[in-house]
Amino acid sequence: MASLTQSFYEDWANLPDPILTQIFSYLSVVERCRVGATCKHWQQCLETPQLWRSFNCGFYLPAHGKLFRCVEQYGHFISRLTIFLNQKEAENRKNAIAVLEHLSSLENIHLSYLSIVFKGENPLFYGGHEFILALQNLLIKIGEKKEKSTLKHLNLSGLLANFNDDFIDRISANCPNLEYLNILNKILVCSVSPYCIMNLVLKCKKLQVLHLYHTSLSDDVLKALAEPGRKPLQRLGVVCRRHEKYGDDLTSEAWSGLLHANPGLKVELGFDHTCPLHRISEIMKPEIPVQELHLATFTRIYPEINTAVAYYEHTLEKLVVQTRPSRELQESLLNVAQRCKKLKALYVYCVLEKEVIDRILELCPLMRETRNYILKWTMDPEPWTVGKEEGD
Repeated sequence: MASLTQSFYEDWANLPDPILTQIFSYLSVVERCRVGATCKHWQQCLETPQLWRSFNCGFYLPAHGKLFRCVEQYGHFISRLTIFLNQKEAENRKNAIAVLEHLSSLENIHLSYLSIVFKGENPLFYGGHEFILALQNLLIKIGEKKEKSTLKHLNLSGLLANFNDDFIDRISANCPNLEYLNILNKILVCSVSPYCIMNLVLKCKKLQVLHLYHTSLSDDVLKALAEPGRKPLQRLGVVCRRHEKYGDDLTSEAWSGLLHANPGLKVELGFDHTCPLHRISEIMKPEIPVQELHLATFTRIYPEINTAVAYYEHTLEKLVVQTRPSRELQESLLNVAQRCKKLKALYVYCVLEKEVIDRILELCPLMRETRNYILKWTMDPEPWTVGKEEGD
């Protein structure tokens, strides 16, 4: 029996390196670090760069700080980095900052993808200042290679920190090869000016996906995105909030010029409950190629839905509505189902009549089949999961 057991372990220890590497690729970062302590052979296999190119680390407890050892050992291999943390605890913030600082200290950085996601509640009066400083230092380090800068994807939508023009200017100056940028981070005050975004657009000519608040846009920004010599803009995500009470409209001419230069453009347009109701119909324009529309107003919104159908019946694929139930709302949703032939997802966060729901699903068989909907005729506790909203 002893010889059989010994033979079993010897067989595992002597597996070819490619097979071990393939097995290790299915393990989490923490599990890989534990595997490295098993034997010298396995430790050597962990030096394979492809095992560490994609690195996801989560800091939710003080003990998770052990992940930093992996970053110290294999950080020079990392290409795609995602950091999750419960930012309420100082220790978690400290560990996440340590990861960014270590990457900044490396001689060569190969980072092409970076995402930071807060998963907890912000401490009182917390503005994420240390994250902004750490990111600025990292961006400066990345930008030392100028045109050879590797960073292409920067998703800061989950980072609840106060972005300002100085921070965005750091991105502009150091990431000329940027292709994706998302700064929709749900902070109450947006301090990023249209002038700053125009500077970003002029310097980052490869930008293909951009998500930002409407208050950070202007006609000049849209014109800059339409200039020749750029990579085509594929997706533009725009969210409108309370700032629109004092904001300026984007003209139909500017939108038309942008679409002419980028015929494949798809726009995600969103309005939250703080956006003045009268501004919704003013901001929506028939020239905008809206693929996704989010109306999280919690007020009666059916006229705006009918306007959206008139404008976007040939482009609309996803509609999200948070409002109050009414007969007019149900009629407007039936109008959406009848006329928007590309509709693939519908999420309605209020109660509808069952007959109306049945009719909507009858008109949209593909949506019914894929279950990309939230439609209810009885009030249930949230979250509503009749269908599954993408991204949740």
